[in-house]
Amino acid sequence: MALNIALVGCGGMGLRHLHGFIEHSKKFDSLEMIAVCDVNEAAARHVADVAEEHLGRRPKVYTDFNAMLAAEPLDLLDIVTDTRMHHTFAEAAFEAGLHVMTEKPIGITLKAGRRMRDAAQKSGKILSVAENYRRDPLCRLAKALIDNGAIGQPRMAMDVHLGGGDTLMHNTAWRAMKSRGGGMVIDAGVHAADLLLFYLGDATRIYAETGIFETTRYRREMNANLKKFYGHRTDDIQAENEAVQVDAIDSGFGVIRFESGAICNFTVSEAVKAHQFAMGTIHGSLGTMTMPGPRSGVNGAVIQLDGDDRKISGDDLLSMVPADFRHDDITAAYFGAAPISAYDMPFEQADRTLLAIEYEEFARCAISGEQPEVDATVGMKALALSYALLESGEIGAPVTLNEVMDGTVAEYQRSIDEENRV
Repeated sequence: MALNIALVGCGGMGLRHLHGFIEHSKKFDSLEMIAVCDVNEAAARHVADVAEEHLGRRPKVYTDFNAMLAAEPLDLLDIVTDTRMHHTFAEAAFEAGLHVMTEKPIGITLKAGRRMRDAAQKSGKILSVAENYRRDPLCRLAKALIDNGAIGQPRMAMDVHLGGGDTLMHNTAWRAMKSRGGGMVIDAGVHAADLLLFYLGDATRIYAETGIFETTRYRREMNANLKKFYGHRTDDIQAENEAVQVDAIDSGFGVIRFESGAICNFTVSEAVKAHQFAMGTIHGSLGTMTMPGPRSGVNGAVIQLDGDDRKISGDDLLSMVPADFRHDDITAAYFGAAPISAYDMPFEQADRTLLAIEYEEFARCAISGEQPEVDATVGMKALALSYALLESGEIGAPVTLNEVMDGTVAEYQRSIDEENRV
């Protein structure tokens, strides 16, 4: 019998989640989407229209979240709103006896994340964080290569993400507002932070310098691909203005020490004009790995070993992982059981396929009671590593991951918590 799920948040990511749900329904029958909710009724109706077209049934449309909880026989909730609302909806859902999956980051701050974790534990329900990058088969292969010693003991890493300029990402102002989304170092950086922890293990100490280089950002015409996902939703922050004043840190330049002893240069900036650049490398005692690009299908890991001019890539990498390495059965439903070094999918297909994998894991955990791969602790560690850049920059001193996790260091987050009454 299928579990009943509702989607709250019908903006761009909400629509992307729906497409992931549609992809999920092609392989599995564990879930039925019976309701969607958004304060913007037009957006909610658009998502319901797409659901009806592809699933053959129309979820009921709500603009009042509490009314939806009271009226619908729900088992699960998928939260895809702006980040400041994650903890509010999650706590209400847990109190109503639902399992919860939330988009990354887990919450607007670590305090919000702790509230969500505690509410889940009190209710005995599952809390899953929809962190999809690590689920890409190319990232799974990279992790297996590192764990199998393909480059020896990891010693150092470089992870750099530059872009943005003075444009509002997806024309949504909340992503660049400190009190609404924490800023792009959080919204975008949490993906990279999760992968670093996935590949290299827990972090200990972080030092960073930070800055705001673009206090005015502009709405600009979205390309056709972005419009597919975000064209149906009107931003609720100064929607009539092309120029929006923002107050969130947009650039963080950090150094991370991991428990293993590895050291990483971690840079995230959404203020780089006329250039977009992303690069990740892990340097071990035997050689170097270039990290794969999630959801690309073709930008897989590349290894170069000391004393060897060859660049090992593609299927040549498969001999460097254990012979018994296989994808889990959910991933195998979409990509096959054997490890792969590439796959042929456009971004939209890869995006919804990884979301489909998250949905099925969520459903199985709700039934079995087992914890998901990205549970509250894993989700909070990724958020803490991102916030560690901002906290260190705020106080001008190194911080530890544990201090940010438990709230001992929260200077940057304090005003966010106060404004959102976390």
